Amino acid sequence: MKKVYLNTIIALAEGLTQSEFTDFLLTHEIAVDGIEYRYEMFSEDNKKRQSECLKFLETGKLKSWDLLLSIPDSLFVSEGLSPKLEYYLQEASLLGAQRIKMNIGQLSGISKTSPKELTDLLTCYQMDLNIENDQTEANGTYQVVSEAITLIRETGLPISYTFDAGNYAVLKEDARQAFTVLKEATSIFHVKNIDEEGQATLLNKGKMNWQYFLELDVPYVLEYPMAMSEIENELNMFKEAFY
Repeated sequence: MKKVYLNTIIALAEGLTQSEFTDFLLTHEIAVDGIEYRYEMFSEDNKKRQSECLKFLETGKLKSWDLLLSIPDSLFVSEGLSPKLEYYLQEASLLGAQRIKMNIGQLSGISKTSPKELTDLLTCYQMDLNIENDQTEANGTYQVVSEAITLIRETGLPISYTFDAGNYAVLKEDARQAFTVLKEATSIFHVKNIDEEGQATLLNKGKMNWQYFLELDVPYVLEYPMAMSEIENELNMFKEAFY
């Protein structure tokens, strides 16, 4: 059975913290397979952030959730890997995350990255690593993403891909065309619908045919703000199409 995750961006619709969102899922026994936490939604205070990570780690164990961490920072700089990567891996390990996701960053840094160095680093922290197409021209267009994935394969780097169809729609690109080519590289899929103004919306409110993308045997993550009272309906609607 395919897995369905929730991204904590959902909480922003009601101005909740990730901790409050996690508590809601617990008390209401929302049935999901995993949670994707967002680094920018953690406390900026180191001690508070570590405390939050440990809480989510214990909750994840209690619910048998898979845990992911989304980090809005560049994986590659012009010289190679971002010097911040190991720091982020340390933070993600406190959370108990199995995978982190980062923006691509500088394409020129991909071929300058040592496969052994990156493999050893990910092995040390027992972590998988993804890039994603974001909502920027620099890191979100099909041309940039496909070039990045080609370079990653040619260099032999252990990096997978989080496909976000909604982000392609925001940039007015053809998500279906991108999916045809990039689905083989995809290990996580972000689900959202987009309205005429380019804003993320509920699944049945936007202009995208999100059902078109449900063929992959990878975890799918609902990633758009919604009221807490809307979560179960959105999950049910998605699962009905998904299964």
